[in-house]
Amino acid sequence: MVDTVWRDVRGWLRERLVARDFDTWITPIHAGRWADGELVLEVGSGFVADWLRMRFLADLEAGVRAVVGGDARVRVVENPALAEPRPERRPPRAVGALSQRPQGRSEGPSPLGRFETFVVGASNRVAYEAARAVVERPGARFNPLFIHGGVGLGKTHLLGAIANALGANGGRSQVASISAENFVNEMIAALQRRQMERFRQRFRGIGILIVDDIQFFADKQRSQEEFTHTFNALYDGRKQIVVASDRAPSELPGFGDTLKNRFAAGLLADIQPPDGALRLDLVRRKATDRGLVLDEGIVKYLADRWCANGRELEGALQRIEAFASLGQRPLTLALVREALAACRRAGRQSVTVERIVGEVCRFYGLTEAELRSKSRARRLAGPRQIAMYLCRRHTETPLGVIGAELGGRDHSTVVHALGAIEERLARDAELRATLLKLEGRLAT
Repeated sequence: MVDTVWRDVRGWLRERLVARDFDTWITPIHAGRWADGELVLEVGSGFVADWLRMRFLADLEAGVRAVVGGDARVRVVENPALAEPRPERRPPRAVGALSQRPQGRSEGPSPLGRFETFVVGASNRVAYEAARAVVERPGARFNPLFIHGGVGLGKTHLLGAIANALGANGGRSQVASISAENFVNEMIAALQRRQMERFRQRFRGIGILIVDDIQFFADKQRSQEEFTHTFNALYDGRKQIVVASDRAPSELPGFGDTLKNRFAAGLLADIQPPDGALRLDLVRRKATDRGLVLDEGIVKYLADRWCANGRELEGALQRIEAFASLGQRPLTLALVREALAACRRAGRQSVTVERIVGEVCRFYGLTEAELRSKSRARRLAGPRQIAMYLCRRHTETPLGVIGAELGGRDHSTVVHALGAIEERLARDAELRATLLKLEGRLAT
């Protein structure tokens, strides 16, 4: 049964993914088992497992649901027996990433993160500059460096850039870049093999430790204790530590105060959702990377509607590229809307003007009648503009209808509100944080 399901899912994915993504990431997957509506997929590397979960899990689950005709889940796991895949399909790895291979083996730099490909704007400049400073003087400035922000905003890209730059400086064997999940998995394996001393020597004998998704340690007391000892040993030895998380240390659930205080003692660099100017730059850069030539109308449409974060944008561009190439059609705004219509229906069908109004009212302690009224009171004007901005970004509602729903305004008033919010986002970190929280509520 599992082979049949996976064969059909692969066929479904082949029609929807670009060829290079399918060949690089989907082809090497081994189907492990199918039971109780869950398809378990196996790969030979923890890094590949992380990458599949991050970039392709939604596609994999959509494929399984399409094939079995009902609700289904996908779980991607590492199977060491599948290690050492064919060389031409070996995925890129972060410099010095810890594995079962002998330590110090030479590996090529990872293409997943480089400073020169990171698009910088007001929302991520502090994190970017701090990462560059760490490379210039590892262990001397901003130690530890704690980068935090929402999904797809560039945290992993910056970690890869740090690892690549430090490795290029001749310290590749001294750089360890790993996800928190893989740290836990390696620790468990060491415990089972009674090799904890070797595990500790590997991690505490390096020069730079880079750990992604530290929130994975939540409620894992044994792992937190081990990591704290590793952290202390490296910090006392003036070795650089870089950590990334989806939230600030003080907001990490299931963490002890000791580790949260260690993180907070360094530089906390947050990455906010991109403002208008950065979204435009992101669309242009990522389209160029894919060899897509987009006119400014398409660029603006994608920046307004499909650029809440880098992953959303990459998924949109991938689908556009497939639509244009497979259908041999010119890349027009009409094609872009058609290509992305299904994604918006599937992923955003629950986001409506009514829901946005409700979330904004709850956030600011207002009634819906107040927000929808014609009153120009200052305490209502700001939340009303934010509601208009969110309606424009997350629904297909015409501007005139948005204005009518929010105070009986006309089209021009909504345009003014959108411009005002865009201008404030470039300089107002508090507003960016507010929008991040509201969009987080809308996504759940």
